[in-house]
Formats: sequence, structure tokens, C-alpha cells
Amino acid sequence: MTDSDLGELFAAPMAFDDAPAFEARTTRKLMMRLWLRQWLVVMAGLVGGVYALFQFVRVPDSVLSVKQARVETDQLFDKAGQQFSTLTTSGVHYLDLVQQPMVFWAVFALCLTLLGLYYAYSREETL
Repeated sequence: MTDSDLGELFAAPMAFDDAPAFEARTTRKLMMRLWLRQWLVVMAGLVGGVYALFQFVRVPDSVLSVKQARVETDQLFDKAGQQFSTLTTSGVHYLDLVQQPMVFWAVFALCLTLLGLYYAYSREETL
């Protein structure tokens, strides 16, 4: 076997029987990952926007109140986290937690995520 024979072997791409299926599967995976990455950015923006909204809702005109709003927002998120941890250890505070605005936003984000996944899988069938 000479160098030219080796060159001829690697010059032409090998043809496989499942090439169209492989291409469709690879394209579907790439599109799904791209779509999930885009939704991750959207969800991160939503969470950041909600956090910023909580800070700016209670801000009057002074700089001191901006610092106080930041502290109150952090305390609100800490309280929501503590309530979530008590939910995992005890079912007593379940109704108190469900009635919190943070639960609404969490459920809203979950619904958006599920809607996005439904949209992605419906587009996946058309590829």
C-alpha cells in the first residue's frame, strides 16, 4: 500500500446507511441545546428582573432608602428561603408559603418553562 492509496482512502468520505437519521438526530440535539440555553438566559433575566423590581418598588428619592430597600429585599428573599426550608421539614407552614408572592413567581416560571419545553418538542417533530 502506497501513500497515494492512503490518500485515496481518506479523500472520499465514507457513506453510512443511517446518515440521514444521524444528521436529523444531531440537528435535533443541537437545536434543543440552543433552545434550552436561550430559555436559561430568559429565566435568569426574569429572576433578575423580579429581584430588581422588588428593590425599586419601595425606593423613595433618597440614597439611604435605596440601601434600606436592598436590605429589605434581601430579608424578603431570606424569609422566603427559610419558609421553603420549613416546608421541607414540616407541613404546618404549607398554606402560608403557598400564599406568598414568591410562590406565584416560581409557579409562573415553571409554567413558562413547561410551555417552552412543549414548544421545543413540538418543533422537534417538524425537523
